[in-house]
Amino acid sequence: MKSRIKGVKSTGKITRAMEMISAVKMRKAVAQALAMRPYAENALGIFEQLTEKLSGEVHPLLTVRPITRELYVVIGSHRGLCGAFNTQIGRKLRALLVEDAQANREPVFVAVGRKAEMITRRQAGTILASFPEAVLTPTIENVRPIARLIQEEFTSGRIDRVVVVYTHFMSALRQDVKVWALLPAAVKDTEKAFASHAQAEQQGVNAEYIIEPEAEKVLNRLIPHLIEIELLDAILESNASQEAARMVAMRNASDAARDMVEDLTLAYNQLRQAKVTQEIAELSAGMAAVSG
Repeated sequence: MKSRIKGVKSTGKITRAMEMISAVKMRKAVAQALAMRPYAENALGIFEQLTEKLSGEVHPLLTVRPITRELYVVIGSHRGLCGAFNTQIGRKLRALLVEDAQANREPVFVAVGRKAEMITRRQAGTILASFPEAVLTPTIENVRPIARLIQEEFTSGRIDRVVVVYTHFMSALRQDVKVWALLPAAVKDTEKAFASHAQAEQQGVNAEYIIEPEAEKVLNRLIPHLIEIELLDAILESNASQEAARMVAMRNASDAARDMVEDLTLAYNQLRQAKVTQEIAELSAGMAAVSG
């Protein structure tokens, strides 16, 4: 019993340390997401104005066509011990795949994060690529290969729609799994993605722009960059969510360890008291027998 109490106390110390580490990482991830938000919202405003000026042929990344193959970019965590974080992503993905099966669509996956790869391997579909390390250091440079891959698949016609599945950070106690269409690029879908931020301020770009060269050439540079921004934003939100989930999970584990130590200590004291009482009773019976 003493050994078990000691082991539970040691486990509680470990989970408490992991809780504090996750809290620090969560604050860092939230700060990164907030720092990028104004840039992302202004880029969206420019994108909206440029699409209004488009004339003639539609940009390849804006082309809407019937959906037969759908690519899911699934963003998960790199490590476990984060409660139901990855389980919720898997549950949401399975619900989407049921809809695809009913509509006779073929699912294809791009996994971002080691746990996301494990989730997608359990589903019926093709894993096009996996980026397990991308969530560890989320930067534009690390996101760019993912963006290039999905753009090539879409413009070649091998994929008809690209959907991102990730966990959006609402607060330390709440994280929601979000789904939005990344390609074909559309203002309403991009606005929906950025408007879902818990503390987002809708700051539309109201300035009038003189565009050189024409809007089509500017969009050729802007749309790929906007896709990179959206992917980076989703990864940052997912990182903040997983660290919040891990912090809460480790806090619950620490509380459970403390309760278990209390229960084990009570049981230990009861056993010790019963043993002492038994020895006293045996000693008293022996003395009574001798004196009699």
